[in-house]
Amino acid sequence: MSALEWFAHKPLGGGIFWIQERFYESGNRANIWLVRGSQRDLVIDAGLGLRSLPDYLRAAGLLAPPDGAGPRPLLAVATHVHFDHSGGLQHFEDVAVHSAEASALLRGDNYEAVTWLSDREVVRPPRPGWRARHFCVPPVRPSRLLQE
Repeated sequence: MSALEWFAHKPLGGGIFWIQERFYESGNRANIWLVRGSQRDLVIDAGLGLRSLPDYLRAAGLLAPPDGAGPRPLLAVATHVHFDHSGGLQHFEDVAVHSAEASALLRGDNYEAVTWLSDREVVRPPRPGWRARHFCVPPVRPSRLLQE
């Protein structure tokens, strides 16, 4: 399954987009946000990471500036490290997280990431044979630490 199939988005105006993982149906599903800026673009929370969110953003044309210039730098910020917010950070080069959770993200600590994903929540597996019990939040080295 491609990233274009896995994700969907809705433009909200003003360069803000709401993104969701189409085949992850859970009350724990994070809202993913893209905020297009004048100097850089910002992703707030990154989903499970079963498919690459940056690949989706590029393929859907969401990173192309309206003036036709090259894409702006992309920063992913995790509001916290629960699995549905931080699993997709592995696909980003520039990642920010609060300093209190940086070590959990660096370790891929699935206790702090609270990984309780179940097979029934992923209504279309991302690949044949995929099982939730094998899912874990991969370690990610934050490039920026947030204090507030």
